[in-house]
Amino acid sequence: MAALLKFVMATACAVAWGAVPLAACAQEALEVVQIVPLSGPLAQAGREINAMTRATLDDYNRNAKGGVRIELKSLDDGYSAVKATQAASSAVSSAQAFLSCFGSPSCLAQQQICAKAKVPLLGPVAGSSALRGKQAWYTYAVRAPASSELLRLLGFINATGLKSVGVFIQEDGFGIDYASELDKLRDRFPDLRFVPRRFNASLPDYRRAAEELMASRPDALLLLADSQQSAALLDAWRAKAALPLVLNLAAQADAQYADRVKGHMGMAAFVTVTPSPWGSRLPAQQDYQRIAKAAGLKPSYLSFESYLNARLLIEAVKNGQVKNKTDLSRWLDAAANIDLGTGYGLNYKGERQGASHTDLAVLTPEGKFKH
Repeated sequence: MAALLKFVMATACAVAWGAVPLAACAQEALEVVQIVPLSGPLAQAGREINAMTRATLDDYNRNAKGGVRIELKSLDDGYSAVKATQAASSAVSSAQAFLSCFGSPSCLAQQQICAKAKVPLLGPVAGSSALRGKQAWYTYAVRAPASSELLRLLGFINATGLKSVGVFIQEDGFGIDYASELDKLRDRFPDLRFVPRRFNASLPDYRRAAEELMASRPDALLLLADSQQSAALLDAWRAKAALPLVLNLAAQADAQYADRVKGHMGMAAFVTVTPSPWGSRLPAQQDYQRIAKAAGLKPSYLSFESYLNARLLIEAVKNGQVKNKTDLSRWLDAAANIDLGTGYGLNYKGERQGASHTDLAVLTPEGKFKH
């Protein structure tokens, strides 16, 4: 149907200019692919990313005024690297960009396909170091890397004067990548003692994991795991004893996790890779909230990040006269201090790390995030 519509439009433009508005005839389209989990255990996150991305691009397209339109093609990977590879392989031939992949395993799989085809991968929703730096030439990260997240949390716990940190590590690409970054940072915090405990999520024994971590009597608990595994561990811990200070990654800063743990958490700190989605000081916050409200979407850190990733693409299309993947890469490689309305700029000329911005939020007893 889409192909037929394009044929009819093109024929109408060629035969009779009066039959179709000139802007519709002249307008070009940039195909952008988004591969996220629209099914499976993390489908809620994937659908949230997709809904906000689509709302942001639709808002741009409504105001494009004859410029290049951005057409979003959404595919499901079920949070599987194998499915992500299959989906990316099927879509890359016509894609001019990939946008907001979710999770290190899926993003790394998509990165390989994109690099071979020289298709830019914008805004991976993942902190892996492999998605940044000179080796990731066609990848353009927006969020801060895992190392920046951990630095913010470790700096916070160090400032409190607490000493012992239990570390819950999910044994997959996500948890192991963060654990590797933690190992690199330990020497910078000589006063902190880390007690790691690896956890196999495919054979979960939360009670045993909680007991082993509790045995070291930690002052704080650092969760290098997704929100589902983290919440289950805290349930098991609470059944035995009161919780210590809990340190959470940006991946755990979602409404479902907050709602599940609000009743039994005395103090929880969350690192965030965006400013507050509920704030109104920054232009990006105002624009994001306007688009989210119009689309009937509730503010969240994940959807705000999705908005910022989409905005990076929009800035390139608007300001760089981008019409294809080559134009897009060229503009991103050359642009300095790209302003997304957040107060911090992006620059892909050097180490290509994305932003270094992180913030800190605490969870109130009511289950609300407060900066």
